[in-house]
Amino acid sequence: MATRVLIVEDDPINLLVAKKLLEKHFEITSATNGYQALEVIEKFDFDVILMDINLGDDALDGTEVMHKIKANPNKKHIKIYAVTSYALPEDRDRFLNFGFDYYFPKPINKDLIIEKIREDIT
Repeated sequence: MATRVLIVEDDPINLLVAKKLLEKHFEITSATNGYQALEVIEKFDFDVILMDINLGDDALDGTEVMHKIKANPNKKHIKIYAVTSYALPEDRDRFLNFGFDYYFPKPINKDLIIEKIREDIT
């Protein structure tokens, strides 16, 4: 069975790039804001979520969406990776302390993401 990945990204260019980089390796679904992400997660099960932190003008940022998912007993098994332009050395620790399962700075490194997903899912 294919590994199912949800990409939550409000920037259309970043979303397109991420989808193109990963769609040959995983079954990709996308959401462009926090509310849409929560709706999609209720309907489908995912193995991994690549979560942007700043979701534009959305009232929910990526950290809030992650907390809502982790609070759901039926969804807390999903690995959620922060994918963000916050790329200072202390940002990695900050996002891991927030509860994300992993952290990737933008621009994304396709090989590292594929390797981490495969490592976590197998």
